[in-house]
Amino acid sequence: MKFKGLLFDKDGTLLEFHNLWLNVSHGVSQVVKDYSNQHQGHQNVTITALLSAIGIEGDVVLNHGLLASNPVEDIAQAWFDMLAPDVSIAAFTQVTKAAFNQQVKHHCEWIQALPGVTEKLRAFKQQGIYLGIATADTKDATLYSLAKAGLSELFDYIGYSDGDIEPKPAPALLNAFCQQCGIEPHEVIMFGDTVSDMEFGHRAGAKKVGVLTGTALRDELAPVADLVISSVAHFDLQAFNALD
Repeated sequence: MKFKGLLFDKDGTLLEFHNLWLNVSHGVSQVVKDYSNQHQGHQNVTITALLSAIGIEGDVVLNHGLLASNPVEDIAQAWFDMLAPDVSIAAFTQVTKAAFNQQVKHHCEWIQALPGVTEKLRAFKQQGIYLGIATADTKDATLYSLAKAGLSELFDYIGYSDGDIEPKPAPALLNAFCQQCGIEPHEVIMFGDTVSDMEFGHRAGAKKVGVLTGTALRDELAPVADLVISSVAHFDLQAFNALD
């Protein structure tokens, strides 16, 4: 089988994850905590507790945590339930989303493509392969970070989770990629650094390649991926075509 489309998670798969999102999450949690305090929220909830609730333990981002796999709406809901400020969930989510977008720009020095990824993506484009993004990040942060990393022009489809499409692991983003490029899910390979990314590819009917540049370990990805590699930069499409 000849694969016609490659769909990628963004952070931890194409872009550096840990330094950026640890810094961003600390900044956002403080903004959200301050906002909650101003609106009669529970003041005994600590920043450490807020970070733990989204899967950050010290300097480690857990593979199954909200930050690694879920859209901002889910993070906002978890924090809203803990803090219980006297505002609507819609207003709280808007503040949380704006804080994430602002903190990404504030820590833009950490936005960078992983080693060898840019060259590999360009090689795929030269082969006539359709390339897409499927991320749990917001529209603003996604477009900003891809532009900052110099990758924007390489993609035929950029899918993000901003409340207007069902997020991963539901197959909606992969189906939208296929529709835009005129291909079928079985002609797509999904690349990601989380178990959720692999479940996403499975639900949509795509092949799944796990990478070890993000939050998951090989032992976590191997049972749910068709292949696990150290990095997108090391993927051999010709060899994968021959295996299928």
